[in-house]
Amino acid sequence: MKLPVEEIREALVAPFTADAYPRILLKAPTGSGKSTMVPLMLEEAGEQGMIVVVQPRRIAARMLASRVAYLSGSAVGGKVGYVVRFDHKQTEQTKIVFVTDGIFQNWCEKNKQLDGISCVIFDEFHERRVAGDVTLAKCLDLQEKNRKDLKVVVMSATLEMENLAAFLGDCRELEAGGRSYPVEIEYQAAPQATRGFQQNNREGIWDRCVTAAKKAVESPEAGHLLIFLPGVYEIKKTVSLLESMGAFKDYTICPLYSALPPKLQDQAVSPSETPKIIVSTNVAETSLTIDGVRTVIDAGLARVSEFDSNRGIETLLVKNISQAAADQRAGRAGRTAPGKCLRLWSQNSHRHRAAFELPEIRRADIAELSLRLRASGYSIREFRWLDKPEEAAIEKAVSTLKFLGAFDDEERLTDVGEKMAAVPLPPRFSRLILAGEEEGCLAEVCFIAAAIQGEGIFTKRRGTVGRSDFIYEEDCCDFVGEWRAFEAAQQFDFQPQRCGQMGILARGARECEMALRQIHEYVEKLGYDLKRIRFEKRGSEVVAAAVKAFGDRIGKRHSQNSLASKLSDGRRGMLDKDTCAKKADLFIPTEITEIDGKDVVVYFNRCFSVSVELLEEHFSDCLSVTHAVEFDKISRKVVGKKLTLMNGLKLFEEEGGTPDPDQASALLAEHVASGELVLKEWNQGVETWIARLLGLRDWMPELELPDFSEEDRAIALEQVCQGASSYKEIKNKPVLPALKTWLSAAQHAALDAFAPVEVSLVNGRKARVYYAKDKTPWIALRAQHLFGVKETPVIANGKVKLNVHICAPNNRPWQITDDLPNFWANGFEQMRKDLSGRYPKHQWVIEE
Repeated sequence: MKLPVEEIREALVAPFTADAYPRILLKAPTGSGKSTMVPLMLEEAGEQGMIVVVQPRRIAARMLASRVAYLSGSAVGGKVGYVVRFDHKQTEQTKIVFVTDGIFQNWCEKNKQLDGISCVIFDEFHERRVAGDVTLAKCLDLQEKNRKDLKVVVMSATLEMENLAAFLGDCRELEAGGRSYPVEIEYQAAPQATRGFQQNNREGIWDRCVTAAKKAVESPEAGHLLIFLPGVYEIKKTVSLLESMGAFKDYTICPLYSALPPKLQDQAVSPSETPKIIVSTNVAETSLTIDGVRTVIDAGLARVSEFDSNRGIETLLVKNISQAAADQRAGRAGRTAPGKCLRLWSQNSHRHRAAFELPEIRRADIAELSLRLRASGYSIREFRWLDKPEEAAIEKAVSTLKFLGAFDDEERLTDVGEKMAAVPLPPRFSRLILAGEEEGCLAEVCFIAAAIQGEGIFTKRRGTVGRSDFIYEEDCCDFVGEWRAFEAAQQFDFQPQRCGQMGILARGARECEMALRQIHEYVEKLGYDLKRIRFEKRGSEVVAAAVKAFGDRIGKRHSQNSLASKLSDGRRGMLDKDTCAKKADLFIPTEITEIDGKDVVVYFNRCFSVSVELLEEHFSDCLSVTHAVEFDKISRKVVGKKLTLMNGLKLFEEEGGTPDPDQASALLAEHVASGELVLKEWNQGVETWIARLLGLRDWMPELELPDFSEEDRAIALEQVCQGASSYKEIKNKPVLPALKTWLSAAQHAALDAFAPVEVSLVNGRKARVYYAKDKTPWIALRAQHLFGVKETPVIANGKVKLNVHICAPNNRPWQITDDLPNFWANGFEQMRKDLSGRYPKHQWVIEE
């Protein structure tokens, strides 16, 4: 039976015109056969070089290679092969090779012309991984410069075609139908009692999945069940529940996730006569076809790693998947027969989900990418981006690379940067390798870099890195404990049961061994010699190397009895409770993660113990001591602080004697300005004086009086606080004398003459003048006290008429006017009519 994608065979392999680059954009739904047939059709059409199929996931690359090899009648590693991390099957005879995007990125850097490759196929491009974005852009550049013959195919089941087509430029757009059966979609919102749990809280989701599975298997048409969950933790909880229930005794329960050993991955996706329940992360969303799946239960969640460039923290969140991802998951149920998909959320909330996933470039730490691009001759700001990274992320990456010495001030690659780029590890760890060579502890830092690349050597527990049985307080870092566990795992030949009994993750230890071999290859190419690992002999050297790679994040605990800590760059979090560094003066974390569960907590993991003496011995040129002041909110005093800095970053502080008087007064003034402290003598009289000054400045500019802005107010507060270091000293301190020093004697005289505090009326009475900022000044008197005052009083040499608040006998304003003649002519008689009956004893007759 032909697969639907074969309908476009002729359009796919048709020759391109002489003036067009060979670019194809293919949209084909799940079940069309694009991942298996497109490379075969191109190979059968006579592609002379190798066809590279780029996949986002290792499991998909392996499985698809096996499937295509079967279809072509060959064994894997012959005509069809694959290359993934730590595993490859490829020979000189290989014509079609499936690779992960990370592997292909390395190929592009080592073989810049892609010699021997005639076609690159980017499969499942909608996942928008950074490595996929970068290598696609490089392929397009290569086409336009030196390889017009290079064919580029971009394909996916769910693509935003318009933007991608514009990015590709002159391309052939193709669309194929799918071979899929109808899938019934059913929504099931969380019970009312658990709706308070938002998208990032997955408590109890395994119970809901198992309940749904129990109902699903009651149907004779259930087929294999595929359950989508966000991560390994939820998968293990669900698998455990399924295996404990009699309803599933006839089913094979198969977990499926990236870190699972290949043998168990194969068991999950291989054909089976026995009904299966596959419990998977999003690795089963695309590319893989699992025959016989007719029921999908979707929790609608995925665990997503995001880098917060503002805080420099990698956050690990459980988030809602997009509508496009939900459609991909549902499609798994309709590959071989009509199926059903149960979504464990409401239809209404589905409409509010994002249409597509956020590209990884918008949520990743791009320091390594910035370094690799620069080493390849590109600028990250000027690179050919489909979606450009945020400027804040670029700035953070550049800042990190400058600290590591990879970039100079002009963002050019340094000699250190060139060496770092030759070691394909994240920048901090490539710098750690170089520092290990410099400090004489290369073997030890190679192990550290290897250990941190995978899942970890210890079984995971939230907020911890390992087992206290292996980590000792006298260790220089937590990786010494990991080395002990690693050696134990080697002695056990990485047997899962024996390792597990000691809290060792066998597959993590084995992966570490493979990573260590790979790193040894890197350093040997640099010409470095490796010695036997001896952490106990080279502890101070290891920490000195760590400072060169992580010295911008040195941490200190809040107190001797607390794990709450703060890093030198201001970040706060919890130190790992099993770390060797919990009693050290200072520490350096190599992992900073934010875990979102019932509470959001930042953890500092896999730490180095750092002493002040070591810093003074190895980095004295970078250390400095300075004095600062701090406001103690309890005593309400300014206290002195002695700060120890490294490269300008605060390592720790201690009480530092008498505070500098100028700094103390300035800090007190800041707390007064913020409203935290109140000066009792900054009263209405002070505000009136300021209002008189500002008013007269506007009314009579010829006097050239000074301004009184917010900045001037701050200076005035500092004057009042001068010589003081506590609130007690300034609480009742007079303010007006300090303000009056702003004016000369002549200016004082002008202020009193032209903006007086009271005016004399023609009837012999005096009236207080009220001032307020941006308001006309006014006087307030009873009508009877204004008898004989026929003209409105003025100030500012006659330039400003005062507003007159004409008050009733109860002293409440009855009328406000700046036209007294009009009031006497028209208003007074009405006032007398309104009020004389109420106040008969008051004089209502004006005597001439």
